Amino acid sequence: MTDIGNLDPVSNQWRKVTLQGSFSQDKQELVRNRYYEGKFGFEVLTLFRAANGENFWVDRGWVAAGPNAATPPIVEPVASGNLEITARIRSENLSRQLQGSFFVTRASSEKPESITKLQGVEANAYYLDLLGSPDGKVKPLTEIELPELSNGPHYAYGIQWLAFALLAIIGRFLLFRETKRLSLVKVEI
Repeated sequence: MTDIGNLDPVSNQWRKVTLQGSFSQDKQELVRNRYYEGKFGFEVLTLFRAANGENFWVDRGWVAAGPNAATPPIVEPVASGNLEITARIRSENLSRQLQGSFFVTRASSEKPESITKLQGVEANAYYLDLLGSPDGKVKPLTEIELPELSNGPHYAYGIQWLAFALLAIIGRFLLFRETKRLSLVKVEI
């Protein structure tokens, strides 16, 4: 894609793109409260400066938390220099996902208004999931898998709601019948 900065991220969600540029070694955020395979840890966001001058936050994957809250996680450094990366476009505004989360690298408790202004850097409003690089120099810390797309349990939910409707009809019928039966019974005092 030649004009990745002006694309509609919603209609291009999950599309693979290849970019040339470099990662900023000093622009990295760790996002708390992320789980991977049942373990607590952090998502690693690193700023990628594309050759065309645009900035993108790239989700490099997940790292495990340190042994205690005072020990920062060990994050493998990203390759430096001019690179070519392959990534997936993610249309979610990541700053909305981060509302209940905290950045480890922030000393203050202020929440960022937007991912575009993290660390005072202007970046695109959407982010990228790192898949790797054609030459193998850059690899994600963990594989970021595509979501499972299926019809899910719709049939079971349909049967469940039909059963609820049937129970409501039977219940009304029984109540109506009981009120008719009670009105026919004489009560003597």
